[in-house]
Amino acid sequence: MTRRGDKTGPQPVSGILKTVLRQCGLDQRLQQREPLDAWKEVVGAEIAQHSKAVDIKEGVLILEADHGAWRQELTLLLPMVINKFNALYGEGTVTDIQWRNQPGQGRKRYSRK
Repeated sequence: MTRRGDKTGPQPVSGILKTVLRQCGLDQRLQQREPLDAWKEVVGAEIAQHSKAVDIKEGVLILEADHGAWRQELTLLLPMVINKFNALYGEGTVTDIQWRNQPGQGRKRYSRK
């Protein structure tokens, strides 16, 4: 978007978005969530297919897994996961991990046929 008299020409959407987020006070929160995009890089493709980093708040990484076995696997790898996030994004980026149940998970119902 350009203003009248502005000779810089069209601006990339990414630049406009950053400006708008900053003006709304959301740029810091977006920056805090940036490590979530690195989930596949941190844990590898196979684990990332079965799990998801859904949020990060004050150093606490919130995870989901599609099966208890993957949750158990990741629980064993938590020190490595924390270390990798901190190596990529700075010490203290992830200090703890919590699990969140995926929507729809609960008791399985069986029907007679």
